[in-house]
Amino acid sequence: MIRLRTALPALAALTLGACAGAGPLPRPELPLAPQWHAANAVARPVPRAWWHDFNDPALDRLEQAGAADSPDIAAALARLDQARAMARDARGARLPSLTTSDTLARQRQSLDSGLGRLVQYVPSLSRTQNEGDLGVTLGWDADLAGGLAATARAAGADGEGAGAGVAAARLTLASAIAQAWLDWRRAAADRALLVQLRALIADQAGITGARAARGDAAARESDDATAALAAIDAVLPDATVAQTTAQNRIAVLIGRPAGSPLPELAGDDAAPIPDAAEPAAGTPADLLRARPDLAIAEARLVASHARIGTALAEYWPHLNLSGAFGYSSTDLSLLGGNSANVITGAIGLRWRLFDFGRIDAEVAAARGAEREAIAAYRSSVLTAGGEVENAFVALAGARADLAARITADRALAAALARAEASERAGEISRIERVIVAARRIDAARAVVAARAAVASALIGCHRALGG
Repeated sequence: MIRLRTALPALAALTLGACAGAGPLPRPELPLAPQWHAANAVARPVPRAWWHDFNDPALDRLEQAGAADSPDIAAALARLDQARAMARDARGARLPSLTTSDTLARQRQSLDSGLGRLVQYVPSLSRTQNEGDLGVTLGWDADLAGGLAATARAAGADGEGAGAGVAAARLTLASAIAQAWLDWRRAAADRALLVQLRALIADQAGITGARAARGDAAARESDDATAALAAIDAVLPDATVAQTTAQNRIAVLIGRPAGSPLPELAGDDAAPIPDAAEPAAGTPADLLRARPDLAIAEARLVASHARIGTALAEYWPHLNLSGAFGYSSTDLSLLGGNSANVITGAIGLRWRLFDFGRIDAEVAAARGAEREAIAAYRSSVLTAGGEVENAFVALAGARADLAARITADRALAAALARAEASERAGEISRIERVIVAARRIDAARAVVAARAAVASALIGCHRALGG
């Protein structure tokens, strides 16, 4: 017979190899470029509220409201709480457990069944029985193979991933609010210019209509002006719809029903679309710390690697130590005395000795999950780098387009000034001046669209850089 004092050291030696679990975490070769091609190399600042770069109080108010009331943020925080709770539970599984079980009972037996039938034959036997049990139970899984430790590491990594998920939700929400605010501002500015353009076209239609009625002009001129007025009337509702839709989107993003009034936007519809400086891009390696989606991908890799250790631990025996101490008696006056005390100690061994085929499958599945996590991590890094490069390419293109639009607008502004002077001098007619003014408004609308494109590209750069 093998003695316990010699069996335990042998069992410990047998399981030492499992303590290493799946070995060191593999660090995949990440597809990071040494430097950016389109983006700048200015060092990244400390994390901050990037939307302040636009220096717009309305946007600041909306972002603050969204961070406070967004259901998406609330859901991400709830997932974080769950992950942290599961991590605490996994860590707690490695510690000894102590439970208490206390019972005081009094029972009156039936005379027609069981023990009660003996009462009429044994005068000393009472029909009423008391019973008391007081005690504590101690249990501990020794975790010789490290399975519980690996599970705790996986749960901790899941918690880190959930924390990065909150950052990802905040970045997504902030970007969506900024884009919706920008769409609202662009629609408001475009609608204001369309109203001015309609007034000019209506003026032109009135002049040509009056001239046609007097026979001073061809009916075709009047028809052209009327058609142009109808075209403006067809476009104006689109601008109104775009502004209302953007406002509803903002309301939903900050946790309010669509159609709710937004006091944060009060008095902001006439403000110009703001510009901001190009964000600092740092180096491609900075993305690993700045982008929350990459932090999530790394946390999933860490968790998947730890779960290989959990699966490998099933090859080895699991040792459980337990004990109990307490008192049990049917005479409550003796409860707590030496005659009523109960002491129990036990060593439990669980070993899936004839189940190695299934364990092999579990280990293979865990290793496959790790390879998938590595591939997903590499893919996320590739995608992130591409998004940064494309965002800065889009920003450069938008700025070049804006510069051209501003040049055209300034040229038409000068042309309009000359036309107004010529009209005052009687060199051109009023309708000719109106035509130049209409062209100037079209150019101004193009500038608004170009400024909005630059602001949208800036938002895209911040989103690609991780905020």
